Amino acid sequence: MLNIRKLHKQFGDLEVLKGVDLSVKQGDVVVILGPSGSGKTTLLRSINFLEHADQGEIELSGQQLDVAKATKNQIHQIRQATGFVFQNYNLFANKTARENITEGLIYGQKLSKTEANQIADEVLDKVGLSQFKDYYPSQLSGGQQQRVGIARAIAAKPKVLLFDEPTSALDPELVGDVLNIMKELALEGKTMVVVTHEMSFAKEVASEVVFMDGGVVVEKGTPEQIFEQPNEERTQQFLARII
Repeated sequence: MLNIRKLHKQFGDLEVLKGVDLSVKQGDVVVILGPSGSGKTTLLRSINFLEHADQGEIELSGQQLDVAKATKNQIHQIRQATGFVFQNYNLFANKTARENITEGLIYGQKLSKTEANQIADEVLDKVGLSQFKDYYPSQLSGGQQQRVGIARAIAAKPKVLLFDEPTSALDPELVGDVLNIMKELALEGKTMVVVTHEMSFAKEVASEVVFMDGGVVVEKGTPEQIFEQPNEERTQQFLARII
């Protein structure tokens, strides 16, 4: 489904990704853990070219490209195949919940307004926000805004969903609602790559856990392997501080 090979990204003199490899099978939930500055968010953003990596290859559903030579059309195709859920929601403040979803469907997917509204209503119902479809972001709680963000991401039926610390900006009591929706998506067989510090989610839902530090993948394995018997000392140190 998704293969990343030898991905490099540098910001000035700082090398943030140092040849990262990652493979995600269809239906997998891959959870990426790591300390701040480890490169995990840059990796996620590089998958759909929110950050343009300097070197490496990305293969998604049979389409393979060299990131350094990717054309606008190739980047567009990759973005069409991915849905991104941001840490800070990234909703349009001047558009309703429904309009935040239909915008991409109308202008990105070229759907009619009627089709877009129907899909928006379906995905808002899925995340439990039907009654809030005409509310603006300022009228919604952080958890509700993030659920709109998830609805927007799934509306275009992407092949892979990318989550960048989707609960880190939420009050603790709002985290559960968002995680429950993510668990439902996982149970439906959605392919997901999730950057998070929610260890309970990683233990319960992940098919594979990846630990990153210093721009490299230090260790990866099943949740049982990583949480109960990590091989690498750096993984052990991180988990000892977090758990």
